[in-house]
Amino acid sequence: MRRSEVPKQELIGQRQAATGRDRLPAGGLEFFALLARLLRRPRRGDRRLPLLWLVRSDTADLMVPLRRFLGQGARRRVPHAVLDADAPPGAGDVPALLRELHRQLSLEAFGAARLRFRHYPLADWLMHQSLSFGIDADDSRAALVRRLRDRRGPRTPEALPSGGDAVSIVSQVLLWVVRRAVPGVVFRAAVSGRVPVLGRHYNWFMRQQYLAPRQSVTFLGFAERLTAGWRDGEQPDQVNKLLLHAFLEDLRQAYRRRPWRPSDWRRTAYPALLIDHVAPATSVANWSA
Repeated sequence: MRRSEVPKQELIGQRQAATGRDRLPAGGLEFFALLARLLRRPRRGDRRLPLLWLVRSDTADLMVPLRRFLGQGARRRVPHAVLDADAPPGAGDVPALLRELHRQLSLEAFGAARLRFRHYPLADWLMHQSLSFGIDADDSRAALVRRLRDRRGPRTPEALPSGGDAVSIVSQVLLWVVRRAVPGVVFRAAVSGRVPVLGRHYNWFMRQQYLAPRQSVTFLGFAERLTAGWRDGEQPDQVNKLLLHAFLEDLRQAYRRRPWRPSDWRRTAYPALLIDHVAPATSVANWSA
């Protein structure tokens, strides 16, 4: 089994190739050596990774060699995404930037099984739902439940993604069978938190710290607050932090090593995010908060 997405020798080769074709400012070689060490995931445990903020000078643009450094690899590449904080569709808007980041990291383009996201896509999907203000509250809740049920998983098992191991495929098939078999009352119990096995990602929203989820009592009440129109009474900064932390929770779970899933142990290079044109006044400059 290949130990890493990008082995040590290949990282060194990439660094030499990047520095050989691009003129780097003073300290550039040392920076690429540091980046190569940070990208290598330890065999056991994990390390806390820093946010690196590079102040651009007039002598060289590091984004070009950085993209070449991350994008090279004979069979496997470091999972990465490249964003411009000033360019459409994001242009400094955190939800739009996260949407583009999710799109890039979800691609099966790095020589390994694609990263799976569950919490962030649900939060983003809820923000695009619109519930009528003029109808009865029970009718509004019922409409949201129907949409959530329609959203859950593929209608047929043929839509299962490729690239996963046998255990993952079997578990997804079993989950699809359960989702198709359970009646609406059981689904309501799952989203209410009374069935932890079926509703673990719903329960996460009720345990996280943003938008005071306990004030909603149930996930359905919290979900309504994220929908278009109803969200107007919430603090935008809290909504952005919820989206960001849902995204980071998905990455944390994607990189969790489970003994029964061999594919988890192949994730030995940390993902990288390159954001260009970040300034102190840009909203993405506060992502580490």
